Amino acid sequence: MDDSVHRGIVIRQSNYGDAHRMLSIFTEDSGIVKAVRYGVRGKKTSNAAAFQLLSYGDFKLRPSGNGIMTAQSADIIDGFVPVSEDIVKLALVNYFADITYSILGEANPDKRILSLFLNIVYAAAYRKDTLSKLKCVYELKLMCAGGYMPNTGACVECGAEPEYFRPDSGCFVCASHRRKGDVYVSPGAVSLMRYVTGCPDKRMLAFSTVDSICDEAGAAAERYISAQCGREFKSLSYYKTVKSI
Repeated sequence: MDDSVHRGIVIRQSNYGDAHRMLSIFTEDSGIVKAVRYGVRGKKTSNAAAFQLLSYGDFKLRPSGNGIMTAQSADIIDGFVPVSEDIVKLALVNYFADITYSILGEANPDKRILSLFLNIVYAAAYRKDTLSKLKCVYELKLMCAGGYMPNTGACVECGAEPEYFRPDSGCFVCASHRRKGDVYVSPGAVSLMRYVTGCPDKRMLAFSTVDSICDEAGAAAERYISAQCGREFKSLSYYKTVKSI
């Protein structure tokens, strides 16, 4: 079996055996694939940084019979080091990786979602946007790209102005039609959610607002993701914990 080059970014890593590392690489052509880099944790390894979380570049991968590739080499374009050096940013990006994995699964190429992920990691590393802003924007854009675009129009029950978001169905409702579990959203948060879900991807961060509005939109979005994925995310809980310290 021949080696092939895959451009992508490492979105998960874990130790494997005594000196190896298991990687999940989000690639352009094959989606999320698993690959082992043998001996990368050994004392004599000189290129370990090329095979770690958030390494982005061209990976030479060799297929194997068990469906897990072998990482032969890597030509790294960016490692997004400022994220790795900030525990709160790293926790948030780990959450982004978790929800991306949950929505997309393995071996499902999706250039739009890959572009969104790369852009949000770039923003976390090099832009000055707040983490609250990055969180709500990626959550909402990921759901749109993954086929779960929320309905951000008027109340679905009566057409009135919305005051709550319903996570199980992804729609707005008014106070009169509020149910248990619906999430409050102020007019500012409603406007933000409408903007992010409707704007071109390249304009997703082209707005200014206060963190409290982003937090409201993010609270609704995270509940929506959890409801659609049918699970809670430990990485989200960890992010909230380290952010509050």
